[in-house]
Amino acid sequence: MVPNWLLEKFFEKLEHSDFDPKWKNLKEREIDPILDYLEELERNRLDDVESGLHSISDLASDAGLSVLMEAGKVCGVPNLGSLVPDELSVWGQSAWLWLNYRDVFDKAQIIYKIEHMSWWRKRNDLPEIDPDTSDEAIATFARDISSLLKASGRGKDCTVECLVRGSIHYFFAYPDDYVKSVLAHDADGVLSPELLRETLLLVFAYNQSDGSLELFAKGLNKAAKEQLERIFVDDVLHWSLGEYDPDAAYELNQLKDPLFDLTPDAADQIRIRIRKMRLSGNGRRVLIEIDDDDPLDSIYKAIEECLNLGASPLSEWNATLVNFSFEFLPLDGRKPGRQSFDVAFPRSCSLRNARPERIEIIQKYLKRWKIDLAESIDPPAIAMGR
Repeated sequence: MVPNWLLEKFFEKLEHSDFDPKWKNLKEREIDPILDYLEELERNRLDDVESGLHSISDLASDAGLSVLMEAGKVCGVPNLGSLVPDELSVWGQSAWLWLNYRDVFDKAQIIYKIEHMSWWRKRNDLPEIDPDTSDEAIATFARDISSLLKASGRGKDCTVECLVRGSIHYFFAYPDDYVKSVLAHDADGVLSPELLRETLLLVFAYNQSDGSLELFAKGLNKAAKEQLERIFVDDVLHWSLGEYDPDAAYELNQLKDPLFDLTPDAADQIRIRIRKMRLSGNGRRVLIEIDDDDPLDSIYKAIEECLNLGASPLSEWNATLVNFSFEFLPLDGRKPGRQSFDVAFPRSCSLRNARPERIEIIQKYLKRWKIDLAESIDPPAIAMGR
C-alpha cells in the first residue's frame, strides 16, 4: 500500500540502507525480499521497524488522516494537508507524515487514542477557570498521583503530559503499574520469563467552558477515582473541591416518552435514532433493541412489543442506558457517516470515540434534551490559595 520510494526512505530513516536487493531492483508490491531481509535482522532492529510500521498503520485511514490534520493545527502547521503529495493513498500519506512531520504524527497518535477511549466518569461541579499547566503544578500533580497509588504497589514514578483541544484541557498521567512477569523469546530465541513494569494510562479531560471533568481510569475503583479527581482540582485548578456530589451527570428517563421530540435542526443535516435502551426496575434489567435493518422500527415500538406494560407500566422502569445513532449527511465538504455511542446513568458516556466536529453537534442535542446535566459554576471573586 506504500510505494517503494517511500518505503526506502522509511528504512533509511531507521538506518537500514544496507537492504539487499537494492530498492531500484524491486517491483512495486514485491514484498518477499523485504520480508526475507526482516527475517534476518537482530531482535532490537526488527522491533524498531515493526513499531514504526504499526504506528503508520494505526493512522492509515480517513479517521487517522483527520486526526493528523488536527494535530497539524495544534503543532503550528495549519496547511499540512496541502504539503502531502497528492498521488499517495491514505497509507502513503500516513507514512509520509511519519517521515516528515514526526512531532505532528506523535501528537496525532495521542489525539487518536483519546477518540478511541470509552466510558469516562464525569462530574460537573468544577469552576470555569484557567488550569495551571506550569512545570511546578504538573510536577506536583505527578507526585501526588504517585503518592496515591504507592499504597497499592503502583506509582513508583509518574509522568504527566498536557494537550489542549478547543475548550478541553487534557492531562495524560502515566504512573508505573505493577511489575509483571511475561514469557518472551530472548535474542537467542530461548523462551524465558521477563520482568516488565508497564505504566497505567489516566486521562483527565477538563472542559473549561462548562466546569466539567471527565476521568478515564480503567481498572481503578470508585474511591481511587474520587481521590484522583480531588488531586486534579487541588493541583491544577487550585480549588477546594466539595464533598462528592452524587447527583447524576446524565438523565435518560425523559427518553421513555414516545412523544419525546428527537427532531434535529434542518441545518445540521443529520438523522437521529435510539438503537437500544436498557430499562431497570422491579429488581430486573431489560435491554431492548430495534431492528437496524427496518427503517420504520423505533425504540418505542420495541418497548411495547417486549414489555408487558399492563402489568408493569413504564413509570415503574428507569432508563439506565441508551445507545444513540447520529447519521451525518453530506454537508459543505463534511464526510457522511454514522456515529453510535452509549450514554449510561448516572455518569458514563462513550461519546469521545468520535471526531471532534461530530462531538460538537452531538453535545448540542444532549444539552438541548437535558441528557447532559452539566451546568456552569461561577468562580469566586478571589481565587483560593493552595
